[in-house]
Amino acid sequence: MKKATFLRLPEFDDEKETRILKMNEFFLYGKSMIGQKQNKTVGNSISYYQVIGKTNLGIEYAPIFDYMESD
Repeated sequence: MKKATFLRLPEFDDEKETRILKMNEFFLYGKSMIGQKQNKTVGNSISYYQVIGKTNLGIEYAPIFDYMESD
């Protein structure tokens, strides 16, 4: 994922807030995952989540493991 795209990913501390996301949207959830924005540089491995389903109770999501690319 391009560095600029990664830095713009929405961040969430509370899972209830993620209900606003749409299918296939990427996001960061939790302190350590959000902290990657400050700690990772181009070429480092990064992780984030992708929405894979939505229900009345919330969203279903899956982890994505990737590398940060230059812009």
